[in-house]
Amino acid sequence: MRILFKSVLIQDSLSDFYNQVVDLLFENGQWAQIGNNLNEKADLVIDQPDLAWSPSMVDLRVHNTLPGGEFKEDWTSLSAAAKKGGVLDLLLLPTGDPVPQQPQALEFVRNMSQVHGVNFIPMAPLTIDNQGESFTDLFDLFSSGVHWFAHGNSSIQNVDLMSKCLQYLQSLPATLVSRPDTTGLSLYGQINEGLQSTLLGLKGIPDLSETLSVKRDLDLLSYILSNSFGHTHAKFRLHFSCLSCSESVDLIRAAKKKGMPVTCDVAAHQLIFTEDSISDFDTMKKVFPPFRTEGDVNSLWKGIQDGTVDAIVSDHTPHESEAKEVEFDHAAFGTIGLETLFLACYQEAIHRKILFIDKLLSSNPANLVGLNMPALGKGSKAKGILFQKVPSYAYLPDHIVGKSKNSAFLGYTFSHKILMVLNQQEIAYNNQ
Repeated sequence: MRILFKSVLIQDSLSDFYNQVVDLLFENGQWAQIGNNLNEKADLVIDQPDLAWSPSMVDLRVHNTLPGGEFKEDWTSLSAAAKKGGVLDLLLLPTGDPVPQQPQALEFVRNMSQVHGVNFIPMAPLTIDNQGESFTDLFDLFSSGVHWFAHGNSSIQNVDLMSKCLQYLQSLPATLVSRPDTTGLSLYGQINEGLQSTLLGLKGIPDLSETLSVKRDLDLLSYILSNSFGHTHAKFRLHFSCLSCSESVDLIRAAKKKGMPVTCDVAAHQLIFTEDSISDFDTMKKVFPPFRTEGDVNSLWKGIQDGTVDAIVSDHTPHESEAKEVEFDHAAFGTIGLETLFLACYQEAIHRKILFIDKLLSSNPANLVGLNMPALGKGSKAKGILFQKVPSYAYLPDHIVGKSKNSAFLGYTFSHKILMVLNQQEIAYNNQ
């Protein structure tokens, strides 16, 4: 199928056509022609105002509810949500029930990619059933093709266990994911500890619970590296996921300046909302880590600008309605985010006059997981998002194609929409 896209603003910062308005001819999964005033014959011509193109996204943090959580999300609904949002590569946390922790179970996850047309990349658990007691066979799992390891959706609290995880994996081109938290400080907490938690009478979660964990893991990493006798693999990384506060960003910035093998990401919703968003006890905005202060949000964006933050993730966490439609204290943490990841980040980046946001969503995370993200050019593979500036609209449950509707962005005003998502030979999503 030949598709001619007319007058498209290129928002692919790796492309030679970045920030230019050009015509694009799509054929056989690649860009056959790029230029101005193209008059090539095509099966479909898309000629609308305010069109733009961005690379598809690589999401480093998606909660896998499968098996066992089909009532929250199944492979079909997860794929549909990802395609609509322009996320074609998804790194899945080992959070199913039972936990997928054998090579065969993780291979099954990878095989779902062929069935559903998106690239599912499974993480492996560090310990059996994410219980923090006995190790999984890390080397066997690595040999089976899994290079990212996590402790489910939580932080390893046992210092000796975390030290051994770092010690075992540092000799491999592997990534150990840490979602920093000190549970002794965050236990029973509901929102950020501060004025808002006091006004609402909710137990607060101090930023210290995060920063203390970041400091601990960095100290452990420094200790392991200094005693590795040169056996640390050049591609080993400690990756901090879902940072939410200023001091955490400062700690990672300092660690990178020392040359430590660390990377980090932040969740899109943490870049938009603050603790003030909870003033009406909206359980859709109950997330972990919690929304912090405006100063923290500004620090996260500063980290994006100076390269401290490597990627932006959705932290997609689907929940059935019964888990959210309860009193705030009893509501589950988490928001879905695949369908709003691009729209929210692009809109906020424009507002803050920040360029190259596509790198945080596409090429940077692609590099971290070893994927090749083709820059737009003649003959390159067509893998990306066609979107359009539109009159502002409120985001509603009816806009959500995923099985769960627990979005922190319900009622939020967007000014762009995704028209089409191309995944080489396939039109993964079409709403034009």
